Amino acid sequence: MTRKNTPTYTIELPLNIPVWQQHRLEKKLKIARYVYNSCLGEALKRHKRVKADQEYRTLLREPKSKERDKQLSKIRLSYGFCEYGLHYFVKPVQHKFKENIGSFEAQKLATRAFQAVEKLHFNKARKVHFKAFDDDISIENKSNHTGLRYANGNILWGDKPTKKRSTPKNWLCMPIAPNANDEYAHLALMDKTKYVRILKRVIRGKVRYFVQLIQEGYPPAKRNRNVANDENKRVGIDIGPSTIAISSEKTVQLRELAPECNADDKKLRRIQRTMDRSKRAANPQNYQENGTTKKGKKIWMYSNRYIKLRRERKEMFRKIAVQRKQSHEKLANEILELGSDVRVETMRFQSLQKRAKKTTRNKKNGKIHRKKRFGKSIANHAPAMLLAIIDRKLGYQGLSIKKIDTYATKASQFNHLTGEYTKKQLSERWNDLGDFRIQRDLYSAFLIGNTTEMFDSVDIELCNTQWDNFVKLHNRELEHLKQSSSQTLRWFVA
Repeated sequence: MTRKNTPTYTIELPLNIPVWQQHRLEKKLKIARYVYNSCLGEALKRHKRVKADQEYRTLLREPKSKERDKQLSKIRLSYGFCEYGLHYFVKPVQHKFKENIGSFEAQKLATRAFQAVEKLHFNKARKVHFKAFDDDISIENKSNHTGLRYANGNILWGDKPTKKRSTPKNWLCMPIAPNANDEYAHLALMDKTKYVRILKRVIRGKVRYFVQLIQEGYPPAKRNRNVANDENKRVGIDIGPSTIAISSEKTVQLRELAPECNADDKKLRRIQRTMDRSKRAANPQNYQENGTTKKGKKIWMYSNRYIKLRRERKEMFRKIAVQRKQSHEKLANEILELGSDVRVETMRFQSLQKRAKKTTRNKKNGKIHRKKRFGKSIANHAPAMLLAIIDRKLGYQGLSIKKIDTYATKASQFNHLTGEYTKKQLSERWNDLGDFRIQRDLYSAFLIGNTTEMFDSVDIELCNTQWDNFVKLHNRELEHLKQSSSQTLRWFVA
């Protein structure tokens, strides 16, 4: 079994295997999809039984307490709605396919299915999705000793060859060979492997297979990367749906998150309109006269044109996701070069995605304002992903992001020169601090970086010490932003 408390990192390598091995691997992944869907269906049944229990429903209406939580957990266990309950369920399912999939791999699939339904159970997700035949799928082991494993430069999976049968039907031996110039990969392969994960992806219309080795220890240091190991160097971050303000001793910056990752909205709308027309033409029985879909269970038929457009749309989103992650990884490295004491406000980006509750009208023309908020911006720029990447990279140094108390600090309202709090509208982008006119987001980042060690208030004495340097760097950044080609950044300093 793997040791969970030890540091871990992942290295991904492509699998360049012949066609006959691709067929065997495809069969194993197909079985893994069957197993996952079976576990997901069983977990949903148990979830519904728990929710229908009268005692469980009564306890949910009571005030929260430890005793109440214990009783709720006991009811869930009585219905087998737990991770190990699904492990017991998957045992006979795996036994049917034991020649192609091991017990540990089946247990990992059961765990993933339970975790998906668990989010639904605790209202952290609205629904779960079964794996379709053309969906991307992955499968992983729990150790590197049996079943799917890495040994001597090869990914092994299945029964070993014997004298009676030199090459069993389920045997796979897939060599992995990183590039000769890839020093990072060669150093990473020298660490101990905890377990192996196989992934299937569709890239530019072609099916590709990859292997991820979950290694024990810390990733090798890259020669061209600088990291500030000094924990005393602070970096304040004020992150929003589309931008991030950074404040440190060396620099003050306002950056757009993943500026090159905006989707081509016009092309996407054309594809979706064409898909909708094709879907309606192929399934007229599923629509009412007014154009809305009928209620109840429906059978959908898709034309070849629709399937082609769906693949094109999926490829668009895949490219954007890859570019976004690469952009965030680069930005995280640049932030960690400034300091290792990274501070940020606690943010709930999910609440920013929701529609506004209050209905407001435009004072000039009386029209109702849209209730949409920042859902599309958050989807395009993924601010939470950047914070997760920074936290992961700090974890390699034994550190983590320091989150300050947003409601106690009120960095966007505070004035460290007077010690007063002033509420501002979201459209107000400037703070008048005596003789200085400071950009709001950059000033918030400055205050966040100069909070106390209790993370619940601003250290005014430290702010006064860093103030002159901040103003100098702030004015330099404003000149840079006014000449920026980004319309978004220019709006923030208009």
